[in-house]
Amino acid sequence: MSLKIVNGWLQGVKQIISPFYDERPTGVSISLLVIHNISLPPNQYGGPYVEQLFTGKLDPNAHPYFATIHKLKVSSHLFIRRDGEIIQFVPFDKRAWHAGKSIFEGQENCNDFSIGIEMEGCDTDNFTDIQYQQLAAVTLLLQQTYAIKNIIGHSDIAPDRKTDPGPCFDWQFYRGLLAQKSQVKLFEKQLELIIEELQKTALWQTSPPNPDAFLSEQPFALDTMQAQEWLQWIFIPRMRALIEANANLPQFALHPYFEEALKDEEANIHNLLNLIKQLDELSTS
Repeated sequence: MSLKIVNGWLQGVKQIISPFYDERPTGVSISLLVIHNISLPPNQYGGPYVEQLFTGKLDPNAHPYFATIHKLKVSSHLFIRRDGEIIQFVPFDKRAWHAGKSIFEGQENCNDFSIGIEMEGCDTDNFTDIQYQQLAAVTLLLQQTYAIKNIIGHSDIAPDRKTDPGPCFDWQFYRGLLAQKSQVKLFEKQLELIIEELQKTALWQTSPPNPDAFLSEQPFALDTMQAQEWLQWIFIPRMRALIEANANLPQFALHPYFEEALKDEEANIHNLLNLIKQLDELSTS
């Protein structure tokens, strides 16, 4: 799923506006991401009750526990369900009421400078793989959009009151996903730069080679394609397909081949070769 933020709202996800938010203090930047867990009723998943709580519509008679919380005015920016569905209640540039009494690095009222994400779960159940995937994708986008410097759990900023996201939240796995997705983003960007450079040097083709050219079994399709054709019509599409499938990206060293194959090219290919060399380095880092 390709994500983007427009006017504080995550596009392509369910949006339910909560009444429980207000303006952030003037001059305070968003620098903290807080991860929570929530389940309503406790340890039960899939119902509409979290949405109802965050919109002030929770029926106190629907469950005995709800009678103790239905008057709370709470919200988070995002809620990620067990099946990976993302729901946004408050725009990121506004202050959601998720952290309560809290302190981080000596600064109180963490709602002022944080974004809150609720994971559907509890302290005694593992979270799902798709939840981690969605959380990592959203986190990366938030880091690119806002000046987020730290990612912590609710228990880190309110240790006397809160335990979430709890001992079952796998921080190591989550941070590993962040690193992996960040690397993929860099890889995608490098492919785009190579495409742009191919177009600038007139090596980009508007029509594909003859279909028989794709049947080559030689490395780089040496017997049927020129180097730049193989790059455009075989290598780049294959890399994009791997990225789309969330597959592991291979290690490779393209630069030596292209340096030799394009040495007689009349166009200025110095920058193209540098970009290919940088792509090689990304694949092995």
